[in-house]
Amino acid sequence: MNDDEFLDRLKNKIEKMTGSPVSLIVDYEVDDRLMVDLEGEIPQVTLGSAVLQYPGFARMCLEYVVASISRGRAVDTLEFHVILGRN
Repeated sequence: MNDDEFLDRLKNKIEKMTGSPVSLIVDYEVDDRLMVDLEGEIPQVTLGSAVLQYPGFARMCLEYVVASISRGRAVDTLEFHVILGRN
């Protein structure tokens, strides 16, 4: 699977899990970026390029983005650890 196809699948999975459209951007300058901007009409998700290289990072990003969008706010570190522990 090429990078574009992977990103399309990731975006579709986020949208399916949250029930909300999202804008997905890959940051090729900061490879470990994970940011969710909920200020706009459509949540903007910015992921570092490591998401294309490391499946574990991609899964972690997916879980964090879904949790943040579902709660309507950024999830703090401890809360995110609890979420990961449940899955």
